[in-house]
Amino acid sequence: MCKLENILPRATGITCDSRKVKAGFIFVAVQGHKFDGNMFIDDAISRGAIAIVTDSKKINLGVPTFLVKNARQALSRLAAEFYNHPSRELQLVGITGTNGKTTIAHMTEHIFRSHGFNTGLIGTLEVNLGKTSHASTLTTPDAAELQYYFRNMRQNGVTHAAMEVSAQGIDMNRTDDVSFTCGIISNITKDHLDFYADFKSYVNTKKHFLHLLNPGTPLVINVDDKFCQDIAANYSGMLITISLFTKDADISAEIISTSTYGSNIRVNINNQINLASGLIILPEQLELKLIIPGHHNIQNALLAIAAGLLAGLPLTTIGKALSEFKSVDRRMTVFHLEGRTIVDDTALNPGSINAVFETIRHMRFKRLIVANAVRGSRGTQINSDNAEVLAKWQQHLPFTLLVTSSTEAVDPLNIVTTEELRTFIQTLHFLNADYTYIASLHETIVHAYELTSPGDLLLLIGAQGMDKGRQILTALSRLECINPLLSSSCPFL
Repeated sequence: MCKLENILPRATGITCDSRKVKAGFIFVAVQGHKFDGNMFIDDAISRGAIAIVTDSKKINLGVPTFLVKNARQALSRLAAEFYNHPSRELQLVGITGTNGKTTIAHMTEHIFRSHGFNTGLIGTLEVNLGKTSHASTLTTPDAAELQYYFRNMRQNGVTHAAMEVSAQGIDMNRTDDVSFTCGIISNITKDHLDFYADFKSYVNTKKHFLHLLNPGTPLVINVDDKFCQDIAANYSGMLITISLFTKDADISAEIISTSTYGSNIRVNINNQINLASGLIILPEQLELKLIIPGHHNIQNALLAIAAGLLAGLPLTTIGKALSEFKSVDRRMTVFHLEGRTIVDDTALNPGSINAVFETIRHMRFKRLIVANAVRGSRGTQINSDNAEVLAKWQQHLPFTLLVTSSTEAVDPLNIVTTEELRTFIQTLHFLNADYTYIASLHETIVHAYELTSPGDLLLLIGAQGMDKGRQILTALSRLECINPLLSSSCPFL
């Protein structure tokens, strides 16, 4: 009887995407949320698959077929073995949480690279394999692709890397066989309620991140977040805490001054940290200027500082790197156009929207205009929550609100559904928010720009629906704007 262990050495590759199958591949048929991989088994065989792994009923397919309890778990284990567990040879920082993952990952990689390490990155925006890089399609790739990336990193001489670990990535077993040398949890707030039945289920998935860490792996958490504290209470390994608001944490910060463009802070290592590796981190203090604004970015920086310290880097080296770190694209990106201040952020859930408004309320401006893209194909609950946050902020910080579904600017996976738009608009209406709805992103940006004058602040927020906002705005600043035909009437009211 043929065993899977006997076929693995003969395989030329492993995948759960039949379109990627080549001669000699093992195809793992994963049952996804939208598509069942078992539907593509014939396609995989026609492309040269030498074995099929499935957790559905075993059938005679003409090639060796292996029935497993969980195809996702099998994919992770097989891919790790096929590529010889490459993550074990990396200093790999895994970062999870609702918000901040992208910024922390880029900060951490920047710290490592500034020190002279050959670095890698896997995240929402980019995959950097050391010698090559490309845009990402998923925050956390499927297990086979992930292990392939780690193998390439090692071949390219990468020694230190950072990766974002999404809730879906954990839930779908993509990171089951990844070896982390450091784990980070940034914060937990409402999100991905299209994927999870409720917020409790989402939090429980984040708790599973702890199972991905070996007993000797340090876990860094933001104790300013209650949910981070609750999750960390279940961790039996080394726990390192950061905080912006209490000196009781291992690493804390004091704000010296803030501006539109960043913060001057004093970083304090308050406690001696003795690691199992023998590394000792001594109490120390350092003044640091961050050129990205917001309290949340100070917390992000503290988490990245902890990752750098755990990698054995001096605090002064880390501080110098962070003082040169510029904002990640659409993460509190601040720029000016003809006397107007523009803030562009991918705020897409209540926590990130609150963080943006907490930051801009300290900025100087005459008037505030907000252009918000409704979040497409993510369910009604998150859109209701987002609308509620905007309405409440409008009561405390008056602003002109433009809402768009970006009809012409999103791909099919991010189209705003009728139900999502209806829920968003009705929530605003119920809370007596003042707003204008415009279907087109281009028309929204044109109108937002025309509403502003020098000295005003224009805020662009939203996920995929606002990704092209800055590009449109920059082009408009060079042209004479023409009043658009506004589709401000809404069919749901």
